[in-house]
Amino acid sequence: MECQYTVIEDYNPWWVSRDRISELEIYRRFEEAEVKWIPDAIDKISFTPFSLNFLFGPRQVGKSTALLLTIKKLLDEGVNPKAIFYYSCDMLADYRELDEVLGDFIKVKRMNNVRSAYIFLDEVTYPREWYRALKSRIDRGDFRNDVLVVTGSLSISAKREVETFPGRRGGGKMLLMLPLPFPRYVELFNIHLPRGDLGFVLSNYQAYHQFTPTLNDLLERYEVTGGFPNAIRDFLRTGGISNDVLSDFISSIVSDVNRLRRSETFLKLTVRGIIERTASEFSYHTLSKSFGVGTVKTAISYVELLERLHLLKVVEQVDLEGNVMPRKEKKFYFIDPFIYRAFAFWTSARLPDESGLVESIVLTHLSRIYDVHYTKAMGEVDAVVKNGEPIGFEVKFGRIRHERRILGRMKKIYILSKDTLGDNVIPVSLFLAMLNIPQTIELKILE
Repeated sequence: MECQYTVIEDYNPWWVSRDRISELEIYRRFEEAEVKWIPDAIDKISFTPFSLNFLFGPRQVGKSTALLLTIKKLLDEGVNPKAIFYYSCDMLADYRELDEVLGDFIKVKRMNNVRSAYIFLDEVTYPREWYRALKSRIDRGDFRNDVLVVTGSLSISAKREVETFPGRRGGGKMLLMLPLPFPRYVELFNIHLPRGDLGFVLSNYQAYHQFTPTLNDLLERYEVTGGFPNAIRDFLRTGGISNDVLSDFISSIVSDVNRLRRSETFLKLTVRGIIERTASEFSYHTLSKSFGVGTVKTAISYVELLERLHLLKVVEQVDLEGNVMPRKEKKFYFIDPFIYRAFAFWTSARLPDESGLVESIVLTHLSRIYDVHYTKAMGEVDAVVKNGEPIGFEVKFGRIRHERRILGRMKKIYILSKDTLGDNVIPVSLFLAMLNIPQTIELKILE
């Protein structure tokens, strides 16, 4: 037991001195980074006891960093250091070992008369049946005065394990942390534009057209790095993204897929098919027959897996009245341009052209705050957003005709251009930079 206690002390150097948080590698890398930002997840965690918060999302978006920065904030606010417990669970084998770690901290609490604690469990999904340890401790009342924040790899959502905690989350939240969106990315380079919803952007974009050249340059960078911290920092250091950064991301995805006992081969074929058909509508039958993803049922299952892993957005078609047509062909977009680059590296697929890549950025950014579809009725509209009345958006990087179109209930259709400005034409970089897009989204869970 003494050995185990030493291990948990190693993860919590602030128990000795508040400023020793810098001894942890994750925090040190953040402090030494050329560019850094504070994840918005920190402000969305519930700190009212009892709360069990889940923070999950794609690998390498900064969840562990968010935990350490939250701990730093608590320390700076004067919270008793012995009331703050952090542990990375990626070396634990199963729920029994996790339960031992939790038991050791409960002893620390008692020894130091800590009545209310903040418990941070990083990569909690690594130990087999991890949820059994947490459920048991919650049911016994061990955490009734505490706040828990647990992060998970992709499989936490794919296995629906979070939903096995009915009535055990207290005031906690379920948070999905996504890659850094473009409007927050531009702030890293000291470009600060007013942000708002679609109504705000469509009413005010012409007043900020002078920022378009700078924003275009930043969008070109974003098309390479996306919102992943390692890619952003690698690009700023070297002007590109190393194979090591790409390989690390792929290895983390493959590791999760293997733990879910799914086929790496079928995943790879599915990914390649989506990359090669980005911005084009196609069916599961096409994915199955043209790209070798087994049967249609298999193709559906691997698309759904990518969705549940929060790597993919599937956009369905609507008619002119806004009715979804689930049997029609769909469009498939990876949620971040870095994911395209990493998956293209993995599968030897050719990246989409710039227009297709930007279309994916537009669709996935809009989908963080609105229901988004597309339509082919009387001419294709890339994005149909339900914001009261439906509004259409088309990404066009070529020659633009200044024409007004009305399709059914869609009275307004905007063109998102490379740099042209007009009454219904908006430079896409300006459009994205002025949208208020969160990095972290609170999800609702049915009890």
